[in-house]
Amino acid sequence: MSPFQTKPSPVTDLSAPTTADSNQLTTDRPDTGRPDTGRPYAGQSREQRSAQRQQQFLAAGLEVFGTDGFRHTTVKSLCRTAQLTDRYFYQEFGSLEGLLQAVYCQQMERIYRLLEEEFQRCVATDNLHQLVRNSLQLFFTELEDPRIARVCMLELEGVSADTDALYLSYIQRFARQLTDVLQTLRQAKDADWHISEEEAELLGTGLVGAMRQITTSWLLSNYAYSRDLMVSSGERIILGLMSQLN
Repeated sequence: MSPFQTKPSPVTDLSAPTTADSNQLTTDRPDTGRPDTGRPYAGQSREQRSAQRQQQFLAAGLEVFGTDGFRHTTVKSLCRTAQLTDRYFYQEFGSLEGLLQAVYCQQMERIYRLLEEEFQRCVATDNLHQLVRNSLQLFFTELEDPRIARVCMLELEGVSADTDALYLSYIQRFARQLTDVLQTLRQAKDADWHISEEEAELLGTGLVGAMRQITTSWLLSNYAYSRDLMVSSGERIILGLMSQLN
């Protein structure tokens, strides 16, 4: 698989815990507001302190962007949540948009990896229905956190051309991930696509867009529908398309 390349994130580690752990903000080193001289402090190198600050800002960004929204967030409120000064914020991320992109990338990369692991498990069983059901169950479980859903589904659109390009790159990447695994299952049954690569890409983008839209509706309805209904609805959409390719 060769997923679309996305814009590198300025974050040192995109795999840090987020959902349950993101509210537990800690500062092992007091934020004195003085320049970081690079000398070891409390057993941590300058690089380690920088990585820790990044994670504090990422956790704060998920909390504030995911509750108040990007357009209502200030550097002051963000730094208050992170328990760090604005000097460190600008040093690590440069702008609120830079942090928004980093938080988005962190969450999308984590969901992408979880889906990839699930795809690999299910492909071995050669069971399309199980693959679709399990993957949707995983996806909607992650998006039950309204902060993650808001950042991933709502907050990036219209911020800037650069952020729009990042957003589109992830849609394309998830579309390629989905069509690759569906094509792998068809090939295992000696069934060809009978469609061009361009059409497969468009269909994959349509499926990702459908999942995004029903997730957005779920979020905006304050999760009025059960997760089981979300899974079964998504399953009908994906399997309905697959039936047209037989």
